[in-house]
Amino acid sequence: MRTVNLIADWDPKPGFNLGAKDIEGKLTYLGSKVWRNPRIEIIEKPVPDIGPDEVLIEVKACGVCGSDVHMRQSDDKGYIYYPGLTAFPATLGHEFSGQVVKAGINARNKRTGKPFEMGEAVCSEEMVWCGNCKPCADGYPNHCENLHEIGFTIDGAYARYIRVNARYLWSLEGLR
Repeated sequence: MRTVNLIADWDPKPGFNLGAKDIEGKLTYLGSKVWRNPRIEIIEKPVPDIGPDEVLIEVKACGVCGSDVHMRQSDDKGYIYYPGLTAFPATLGHEFSGQVVKAGINARNKRTGKPFEMGEAVCSEEMVWCGNCKPCADGYPNHCENLHEIGFTIDGAYARYIRVNARYLWSLEGLR
């Protein structure tokens, strides 16, 4: 499947020290301090396989957010504008909806407890929180110690298909 990917060079600004959660050459919580020379490439990737708790979604709509634009824009030294959590290369796109194509054996609608149905309209949370760390336990998943973000650190929805853990999905069927 074709995907829209952002690629950038890992080149920390002079004097910038990596944080405790940053991964050298891969992931940072301060993208604008590390990623340089961003570029967009359209590449082929395989349709993702899913695990028992995951859902494969055929993307039907995906917005272009300012953060998508800021990850591609750069300053006069070539550093991306986006200051947040990033890991490249990554397929962009985090504001999306689509239809369930396949659901893992344990993938359930969190509101009903029922399995997702093929063709069911869904959307997803952007933040992929662990649910196990103290901030998650205290009700602050946006401060998760193991946070990832769809379209920023893991592949997003500028593709035909996306794989998402069922815990982050919301059924849109009641809106039809």
